Amino acid sequence: MKDFNLGKKLYRSTALPHIKIGILTIALWIFVNLYFKTFSDPDFIKLGGEGIYGILRFHYRYPAQIVGYILMTLVPATYYAFFRGINFFEDGLVANKGLPFFNQSIQYSNISSFKIIHQKYIMSITRTDIEDELLFTIRDADRAIAILDQHNIKGDLGQESSELVAPIRRKVIIGFIIFGIAVSIMQYTGLIIKVNQLLFR
Repeated sequence: MKDFNLGKKLYRSTALPHIKIGILTIALWIFVNLYFKTFSDPDFIKLGGEGIYGILRFHYRYPAQIVGYILMTLVPATYYAFFRGINFFEDGLVANKGLPFFNQSIQYSNISSFKIIHQKYIMSITRTDIEDELLFTIRDADRAIAILDQHNIKGDLGQESSELVAPIRRKVIIGFIIFGIAVSIMQYTGLIIKVNQLLFR
């Protein structure tokens, strides 16, 4: 958490464009599945619903699925696509390692060095206070390097660790796909409907 004043914000980097597209594509995919699965819901059929108005009326009467989509998919997708990131301030940076309460405030005086893992979008910093290395994506590496250079933090601009890039990208893509497939299976097998019927209807 941010427990000291880091001064004025100098630069903010959120998710890379292709990561945003991946996250939002999965969120849209799940929403489309929810839309079409609504037509086979027994309660929707009983209501005699049809068209957009029927779908809206159904989800207003039985909001569990749409609320679940908002809380479990839309909110996390929006957070990871547009809010989670790294912020550079005058005296330090704030990095997020997952959920909002995992924010880490790091003063530049506690950074011994940085390394460019990929010239375009991945770098790491080495901390001296806890002897830890933090790896993160960055949309403008030159801007980040300039800020770190101003605080006399030495860096490695090479790409000898570029073999890490493919596994990181692969893990992100696989994570998106597995999550989307898992939710789609739950939608198409009727598992979500059964859960909703047991808990909310």
